[in-house]
This record gives sequence, structure tokens and C-alpha cells, in this order.
Amino acid sequence: MKKVFLILILFLSCYFIYNNTIDKKIYYLTIGDSLSKGTNQYGVVSYGYNDYVKDYLSSKDLLEDYNQTFTDNDYYITDIIRILEYNEKKDNYSLNRLIKKADIITISLGMNELYYKLEKNNENIYAYIDNMINDYSKIFDYINHFHHNQIFILGYYNVLGENNDIFDYANYQLKEKCNKNNFTYIDLSNLFDNNPNYFLKTGNFIPNTKGYQKISQIIVEKLSNN
Repeated sequence: MKKVFLILILFLSCYFIYNNTIDKKIYYLTIGDSLSKGTNQYGVVSYGYNDYVKDYLSSKDLLEDYNQTFTDNDYYITDIIRILEYNEKKDNYSLNRLIKKADIITISLGMNELYYKLEKNNENIYAYIDNMINDYSKIFDYINHFHHNQIFILGYYNVLGENNDIFDYANYQLKEKCNKNNFTYIDLSNLFDNNPNYFLKTGNFIPNTKGYQKISQIIVEKLSNN
């Protein structure tokens, strides 16, 4: 009887040690467009801000796993909504399950829509932004069904040299939604707006290596202070 009791105590001790160790590890998920994918100025998937964040977590022995399956250069907000609503799988992964599992999520969405609209015409641009951010909120609502350590939402920045008021409005609306959902809004406009240090191609919102590193630095600092 004593032997059985000792075995049970040993088993429970191992179980609790294992659980405490696992709980300290972080499952990192990134979702979104070319920024989340880590695409460089030449359209090649390279090293993005998410990779630097992943490296930081790994260097601190905090990384349980990392997933960037649901990133694509052409992703719009509505693409992610559709994927969630229909539980579309990619490479045998379900975004619904990944969101449920993730401890930390970084998201970059809306840049494609904003720049496409500005390239075509500015007609009803503010109503367009309102609809875009309201769609974004549907993703926020889904994420909020589950518990996460921290959600980071990348703001917008202007490389066009004009239409600053439009980007200010889009960022204001996005930040308001982030605050409402207790997500961490990453303000990039003050650093990136028309800053040649972070871009190689004029008019292209894809940052260079220094730009990606700067985004990751902001996220890591917020993670460290959390």
C-alpha cells in the first residue's frame, strides 16, 4: 500500500512539474498580409518582424511553437473572416484551432485594402475605412472567445507623401477597436510615415530589413514590459 502511495505521489509531482513548465511556454501565431508573412521589397518571403519575435522568444526559452500558415501577400480582412466562418484549412491547419491554442497573436491586415482604394480613387474613403474596420472587428470578436496572453495589432503607415488625414482616420478607428477589445495597438505611423530609412522602394509599404527589425523591437519591448 505504501509503495502504491509513493508511486502516486511521484506521478502527481511529475504531472504538476510538467504542467507548470508547459504553462510558461508560449504558442506564437501570426496572421495577415505580406507584413505578417515577412515578404521583402522584391516579393520574396524573407525574414519578417514575426521571425525576429519568434527568435526572441526562442532565445529566452519561452517558445513552445510558432505558426504563420495563415499569412499571404494578398490577404484582405474579408479573407480571414471567410476562413474563420467556413473553417477553411490550409496545410492541414485550422485557423480556428490555432487561435484557440495561441498565447500570443500578431496581426497585420488592412494595408492591401487601404492602398488599393487610394490607388483607384478616394471616393467615399471614410465610409470605406469604417466598413473595413467594422469587418476587422469580426475577427476581434472571434479571438475574444478565447483567452490569450496578448494580441498585437499593427497600425497603418503612409508612404505616399499625401493623404495623411486618411491614414490618421484609419489608425484612430483601429486603435479605438483595439482599446475596446483590450488588444495592443502598434503605432507605426510616427516612425514609418515617409521614412526612407525603412523602405527601399518609393510608394511601396513593404519595409526593408531595418523596418521589420523595428516592428519586432516594438513588439518585444511591449512583451518584456507585460
